[in-house]
Amino acid sequence: MDKLILQDVLEAYAAKRSHHAAQEEKRRAEIAEKCPDVQQLVDKRHQMVMASVRSIFAGGGQDMVQQMEQYNQAVAKALESHGYPRDYLSPILDCPLCEDTGYVYENGLKTPCKCLKAACEQAAREADKAADGVSFAAFDPLRFPKTMLPGTDITQREYMLLLKEKCRSFVRQVQGGPVQTLLLHGGSGLGKTYLLQCIRREAAALGIRCAFVTAYDVLDALRNAYFGRENDTADLCMNADLLLIDDLGMEPLMENVTVEQIYHLLSSRLSRGLYTAVSTNLSLVELKKRYTERVTSRLLDVRTGMDLPFLGSDIRLKK
Repeated sequence: MDKLILQDVLEAYAAKRSHHAAQEEKRRAEIAEKCPDVQQLVDKRHQMVMASVRSIFAGGGQDMVQQMEQYNQAVAKALESHGYPRDYLSPILDCPLCEDTGYVYENGLKTPCKCLKAACEQAAREADKAADGVSFAAFDPLRFPKTMLPGTDITQREYMLLLKEKCRSFVRQVQGGPVQTLLLHGGSGLGKTYLLQCIRREAAALGIRCAFVTAYDVLDALRNAYFGRENDTADLCMNADLLLIDDLGMEPLMENVTVEQIYHLLSSRLSRGLYTAVSTNLSLVELKKRYTERVTSRLLDVRTGMDLPFLGSDIRLKK
């Protein structure tokens, strides 16, 4: 189960529980205002439960199951008499098995509920569908102009075909090849993010465990991990076979924090033989100024890395 997809789905589950809780509170307030006889039964049921709990702690052990069922039936009947559904005050749940938490307990072990598995599978299908048309095979050189790049004897279109093949060669040597770090750098609208997504898709097809995240999300995840907050994204960024970071330079720069965390991430991955691809709109000079020589040396080391400058004009400004 993809950890990033799992995290997104669990966040959706949390939002759903919050929404349901607000609906339940609204219903309780409505019944309290419009149906005082129903509210009276609800209050008595609550008092019975509290009395039973106190009795248990006092050693009495009063059985409240039968009494609870009687009150539940009485509340349901009273709601029906006012034109409401019998379960109007019951918890609102999409999945009664896990109560919308995504997990159930089997033999004392916490395991994913079948609804969570289905939601993750659906999210994965939607992610694949959204990626249709984003692949090396679907790369369309005709989107790039045939104008000559200044100071060269090659057109922007021909140059992009060369970059595409270099990106493809990088992903094919992941897990054993010498190029551990790939840096795509240049102005906006030159195809960096598209080729980064192509790398991710081909790597996934080869069975390589990938993580595709923005620089902002990476930094947020690393900070949460630093402060001891459980974070699947940080774990995946540190341990994925191939980490793809989009838009380095767009994350907030905090003195003595951002640079150190990015340095630690890159150094840790290099030392453990893991692979990283990064895209940025910054020039190499701007990268060094923003992240210091210490960080850029991890990205530009010719022994373990390859940098690809993206040149030409912004294709988003062209028809």
